[in-house]
Amino acid sequence: MEKVTRISFLDQPLFRVFFDIKDPRVGGRCLHPLINIIFITLCALVSGADGWQAIENFGRERKRWLSQFINLENGIPSHLTFMRVLSAIDPIVFEQCVRKWIGEISQLLDFDIISVDGKTACGSGHVNGDKKNMHLINAYLAREKVSLGSVRTPDKSNEIKGIPILLKALHIAGSIITMDAMGTQKGIANLIRIKQAHYVLALKKNHGKFYRKAESIFARAEQLEFKNMVTRDTKTDDYGHQRIEEREYTILPTMYFFKFKNDWKDLQAVVRVKSKRIFLDKKKVDEESTRYYITSLPFKMHEKMCEAIRTHWSVENNLHWKLDVGLHEDDCQIYRGFADQNLAAMRKVVLALLEKEKTFKHGVKLKTQKAALSTRYLRKVINL
Repeated sequence: MEKVTRISFLDQPLFRVFFDIKDPRVGGRCLHPLINIIFITLCALVSGADGWQAIENFGRERKRWLSQFINLENGIPSHLTFMRVLSAIDPIVFEQCVRKWIGEISQLLDFDIISVDGKTACGSGHVNGDKKNMHLINAYLAREKVSLGSVRTPDKSNEIKGIPILLKALHIAGSIITMDAMGTQKGIANLIRIKQAHYVLALKKNHGKFYRKAESIFARAEQLEFKNMVTRDTKTDDYGHQRIEEREYTILPTMYFFKFKNDWKDLQAVVRVKSKRIFLDKKKVDEESTRYYITSLPFKMHEKMCEAIRTHWSVENNLHWKLDVGLHEDDCQIYRGFADQNLAAMRKVVLALLEKEKTFKHGVKLKTQKAALSTRYLRKVINL
C-alpha cells in the first residue's frame, strides 16, 4: 500500500516538475533526497510555516504522515539542511519548474488579464545591510488568481530591465497585460504586441508631453461636454471596508492623439479614470484622483479596458496582501544565498494550491491554519 502511494505522489504534476532541478550537493553524501526536502517544505508552507525551524518542526510533528509519501529512513532533515539546500538551488531553474507547473494547471483564455507588478519582501534583507530586501516582478493571472512567473531585480528602480525578461519567458498571446507607470515604456509596449498580446499601461507625469496632452484634451473636451467627439463612458461603484469607490471612465480614440500614435505600437485609445473614495465612518476625508491609461485594445472594447484597469488595482489585495498576511512573506527573515527567491517561488505554488481548494470557503490564512490542524485537508490542498 505504501509503495503504491509513493508512486502516485511521484506521478503528480506538481512534484514531477521538480525532478528537473539538479541537486546542488555532492553526490553520494546526501542523507536526504532533494525531493524529500522540497516535499516537506511545500507541505510546511501550506500549513503556515514561516522559517527554517518551523519547517523542521512541521516535519517532526508530521513524520508518520509524511512517510506515507516519501522514504524517511534517515529521518527529518534539520533546519540547517533545509537552509543549506534551498539556499544553493539555482533560482532560475527553480522558477522555470514553477512556471511549468502553473502552465499545466492554468489555461490562458483570450483577453485574460495578466497584471505585472513589483513587490518587495521587507524581511528578506540582512539587518547589517549586506543584502538588500528582495524585489520581485510578478505576472499575476487575475481569473485564476495565480502568479504565472516572477523575476528578481535589485530594487524597484530596476523594474524596467526586469519586465522584458519576464514577458519573454511567458506565453502571453491573446491576453491583456496591465502595468503601472514604471512599465509604460515604448519598448515594453512593442514587446507585448510582438508577443501577440494587448497592453493597458498607466500614463503618469513622468511621461511628459503625452501626459500633459492627455490632461489638456480631456479638460477641453469636458468643457465642451464632449460634443461632436467620439467617446465612450462607463461608471462603476465598489463597496467594502467602510467606503464607497466611485469611478468614471472616459475613453477617447487615438485620432485625438495622432502625434503620439506612431510612438506607441498599435495605440488605439487613451482612458481617463476619475475616482472618488467616500469613507462612510467620516473619520477620514474623502479622496479624489484622476488617472490616465493608454491601450492597444480596439476602441469598441471599452468595457474590457475598464475591467483591466480595475483588475490591476486588485493585485494588491489578491496577491500581495495574501502573500504577506496569509503566508507571512514580509515577516519571513530568510536571506541566505538564493533561499529567499526559491521560497518566494514556492509561496506562489502554495497560494495557487490554496486558491484552487474550494471546499473550505474561507481565506488563505484560515486555510493554512486548517491544513496545520488536519492532514486530511492538507492532502486535499496538495492534491494527493
